Amino acid sequence: MKRKIILGILIFILAIFLVKLYIKEDEASNFAKDFTLQNLKGDVVKLSDYKGKVVVLNFFATWCPPCKAEFPNFMKVLSQGDKDVVFLFVNIGEDKETVKAFLEENNYKIVPLMDVDGKVANIYSVRGIPTTFIIGKDFKIKQQHIGYMEESTLKDLIKRAK
Repeated sequence: MKRKIILGILIFILAIFLVKLYIKEDEASNFAKDFTLQNLKGDVVKLSDYKGKVVVLNFFATWCPPCKAEFPNFMKVLSQGDKDVVFLFVNIGEDKETVKAFLEENNYKIVPLMDVDGKVANIYSVRGIPTTFIIGKDFKIKQQHIGYMEESTLKDLIKRAK
């Protein structure tokens, strides 16, 4: 009888330990993974430089129809000039000339980051594009959105992340 009680207590303690361990791992996976990339101009940009701001992290390619379709929505929200929000557009796997031509052709006044080898996309487990992450001021990933995004959806996700 005494043995069963002790065994029960040990199992209970082990269960609590495992639950706490699981919660800790889950919380850690919610934090944005820092990275450093060069932008189209060759400047080095580090994600962690934007801690304390809401970051809209968008992975795209110039050949991607949904990416092209959602860009005007992002430009509208970006043009509103919210000082607490930073947009980081990450081009995956294309050369600078292709990206530059796309931006000029569409008159987009952004300087995307160049993930030429796709390493950052892999860190974020990007499986389709466009993929957008909303990162809160606390550096936690608040939302991941795969596919085309409406302007109203983008505004709502940013608002909820503040």
